[in-house]
Amino acid sequence: MKTYKALTLMFASAALLVGCDDDSLLPGNPMMTVNGDLGTACFGDSLVFSIKAEDAEVPLSTIHAELYFGDEMVSERVIRTKVSGETYEGKLYVPYYANIPDGSATLRLTLQNINFTTIEKAYSVNITHPDYPSLTFRAETGEEYTMEKQGQYVYEMTQRFPAELRGVIVAPAVGANGNEITFGYENSEIKPYAEGVIPFSNSAPGRYTVSFNTFTFEGSPFVTLSLNDQKLEAMGETTSFIDMNLAKGDRVVPSGFPEFGEWWINPDYFTKNEDGSLTFNAYDGNYRIIADTKLRYFRVYKVLGDNPATLNTDGTGAVWVIGQGIGQPSLSNEVGWTTENAICMAPTGDKTYQLTVVGGKTIAVDNINFKFFGQMGWGVELTGDDLVSKSNLIGVGNGSNGHDNGNLFLEDGVVLQDNGIYVITLDLTQGINDAIMTVDFKGEQQFEERPIYLNGQKMSTSDNNLYSTVIELAQNSELSFREFSAFDDLYFDPDYFHFDEEAYSITFLPVKGHYNVVLDKLNGTLTAKRVNADGSEMTLQSDGSGALWLMGWGVGSPSLSSQFGWEPGKAYCMAEIRPKVYQFTGKAGPEQGSEIGDRFRFDYLSFKFFHQDGWGGEYPTSSLTFTNNAKALIKDAGNFELADGVQLEEGATYVVTIDLTAGTDKGTFDMVKK
Repeated sequence: MKTYKALTLMFASAALLVGCDDDSLLPGNPMMTVNGDLGTACFGDSLVFSIKAEDAEVPLSTIHAELYFGDEMVSERVIRTKVSGETYEGKLYVPYYANIPDGSATLRLTLQNINFTTIEKAYSVNITHPDYPSLTFRAETGEEYTMEKQGQYVYEMTQRFPAELRGVIVAPAVGANGNEITFGYENSEIKPYAEGVIPFSNSAPGRYTVSFNTFTFEGSPFVTLSLNDQKLEAMGETTSFIDMNLAKGDRVVPSGFPEFGEWWINPDYFTKNEDGSLTFNAYDGNYRIIADTKLRYFRVYKVLGDNPATLNTDGTGAVWVIGQGIGQPSLSNEVGWTTENAICMAPTGDKTYQLTVVGGKTIAVDNINFKFFGQMGWGVELTGDDLVSKSNLIGVGNGSNGHDNGNLFLEDGVVLQDNGIYVITLDLTQGINDAIMTVDFKGEQQFEERPIYLNGQKMSTSDNNLYSTVIELAQNSELSFREFSAFDDLYFDPDYFHFDEEAYSITFLPVKGHYNVVLDKLNGTLTAKRVNADGSEMTLQSDGSGALWLMGWGVGSPSLSSQFGWEPGKAYCMAEIRPKVYQFTGKAGPEQGSEIGDRFRFDYLSFKFFHQDGWGGEYPTSSLTFTNNAKALIKDAGNFELADGVQLEEGATYVVTIDLTAGTDKGTFDMVKK
């Protein structure tokens, strides 16, 4: 920022005339008549004037206009004057600098003839800051947001934004001689007319406030996620990464991470210290650390160059875990058979690897089905011929003992202890064909509950992330949470809840009944399903009331990354929005890379409705009458599928409704774009 000797603008005497002392040496007699409102202006304005220039003796040369803040010239304009007696129009820009208070500037107008004879007039101009009614933030992606005035010089906008919000701030023209000013970014500062975009950033996406001060040019927020003062690079809306060379015992200092006290810290890679720093626990090497601000944990894996490391035949490198019944930072983020979600075991030596799990938290207590791989994907894997278990808790399948070859399983009668800590160690010192697995019980993880209350009723939790309670709710009643208020970070199931951002209130939408309400802080969702008073899942009743369940492909919640499929226990309980009328609402999106709220796959659907959460009673398509709206989108193919040649409009919202008011054998199926 340009620095001036004086922070106030010096006052100047008005209409000061200066003439030439020696007309014999510099002949001529220039004269000028100045018109225009030169007494007041705003920073960023243009001073507009007209000058009638005359010299009866000598041809004229130029008009020189100069604007001074104190003793320093900050703007100038030269106008050629070829004809005496004519009026010349001029415009001089009043620059806009930070931290300069209102005051008086000096405008000097000088008329010169070809013999350098001059006449000068000086004016005192009262300069003030423009009082903008509002500003506009123009995002790099094209969206525009209004920044409302909050006080003198202060403008803000508050709503849901991505973690990184890049763009420029546009100030409107004020007054007849005002100019529109675009504030950009240059040399880590917000400046008028700078060409760079302003990189506003928050520690996590969600509802936050962006502010700008038109006096100081200060803006916020600018939050940088860093480890040991090294900035992480964004890789997704809620994920950033950094590659680091780390040795066992190295100290790692996180900075900028939201609610870091609640983050899950992988004990195989880090120990959290009292000062908030981390101590690295794994073997020396190059690691990629991915910060997930939504799930609030660091995902860590070995890298070779820019790629995930792989397992070498001698046992060095990296071992990956893929499969069911295991997840980090909790089972809510189960790895499954999606290979890019693989967990990299922590190297504890040159050829030994470790994975610490907690019963009911990061490993299922009663059913597991995962295995060891040599890469983050399909390829090299440890089979029953390569791997021997020295544990009486976890066995290794060989293809003939009732379990797939190489897949790990709980031995007969084994149920892991809830909150029990287990350390799985893989020893490859004899090579990858002679692997030895051990499992050691390390006691019970201490748990300090942080309670949350819904309508005064305490919700149950075992990890301070996933909360649930069975509660009776009335239609259109307001939900009241205590000890939790981060509603801006939540996805509300649109058929069960309405969140009013202005009133900051949550309304329950379905009919009166008992519901299991689930608050998942880790994944940022609020969901519900119909249950009996004792908490058992409700089924569809003979009169059409109760619960109707949805299963199949091309439908999921909260996004298509969680499709319901045909797996019992993962069916979706549709909301009974009116007595015996059930509804499922969502946007159409792609299967890969879907966003929260994309609950219909735009190019493929194959689903059915069931009487319960799983197989049993179901509604065949032939038992439901299709509305004309539904016929235009869906066909009867045994399952509900897209009509021939039909695709849903990506980004559009669709509503599926099943109406059983005429009886369970006379249902109506409707699907319409909102």
